[in-house]
Amino acid sequence: MHGCSRLYPFENGADPNIPFQVIENGMLPGLIEDGFVSQADTIEELAQKLGLPTDQLAATVERYNELAHAGEDTDFGKEPFRLTPVDKAPFYGAKNTGYVLCTMDGIQIDTNMNAIDTEGAPIPGLYVVGNDSGCYFANTYPNLSTGMACGRTVTFGRYVGKLLAKS
Repeated sequence: MHGCSRLYPFENGADPNIPFQVIENGMLPGLIEDGFVSQADTIEELAQKLGLPTDQLAATVERYNELAHAGEDTDFGKEPFRLTPVDKAPFYGAKNTGYVLCTMDGIQIDTNMNAIDTEGAPIPGLYVVGNDSGCYFANTYPNLSTGMACGRTVTFGRYVGKLLAKS
């Protein structure tokens, strides 16, 4: 997986969002050359290139591979179809920071996009639209529909804007 864009075809035959060849042949060589991505023949070598504790990264990858081969992530609950072993060289790594794309459960809202409290009453002045509203992505984030939240986000954002303009 690369973000929410799967690189390999799905088991049901659906095409990935971005074929791996686009990354491998088009983007990756330049990223390696420019120093944004490191390439190594072993996990230990990759750890050294990234300035990570070699033993800890090797143990982490070994554990992840055990889970991937078993088809069940008992450590973090990653969905089985997202488990792919990291066991074939070359290995690639990049230093990166994290961010949150969306909350899977979402903030509960009413029909006016107003956040609601635990009793179901609107919280005055607090509106929520987009990926974080109303459990739109409850339980899983779908990969087959790139951009599927965009229309909903724009539509309900405009709706809230119109409500606020009237008040």
